[in-house]
Amino acid sequence: MAKFAQVLQSLRNWFESFSWYSLLRTFELHLLFGSLGVMLLREILYQSLPYTSFDTLNVIFHTIPLYTIAYHAFLLGVWLTLVSSNVKYTPYGLWAYAFVYLFPFEGLSLDSLIRPAVYVVLGIFLFRFAASSYARK
Repeated sequence: MAKFAQVLQSLRNWFESFSWYSLLRTFELHLLFGSLGVMLLREILYQSLPYTSFDTLNVIFHTIPLYTIAYHAFLLGVWLTLVSSNVKYTPYGLWAYAFVYLFPFEGLSLDSLIRPAVYVVLGIFLFRFAASSYARK
């Protein structure tokens, strides 16, 4: 885990060389969990609204690529929290993404379980790292 802590420190130093990092650093948890909220809201709306309102939802989520923006904001939030002192929240974000990806838990197949499984395993390793003494340095 010491090597991973060194990698994260080097990544943090590299991020600090960019001018945009200081601006985005203040919104890291908002990006991580807010984007998950947008993705979950999309899934809940598609499950709860009648089929006739799908045209409106398609305009919101596909014409304006809101889901794609939310996914990229989630990935940016993961990277930003990974190199910050808030690394302890990154596993929860990864696990929440696995939940959102599998929601509403219908029509599951092996290939639909691979991506969430990767996020869950990465979350487990990050949780172990965040609980170690190396994350506090």
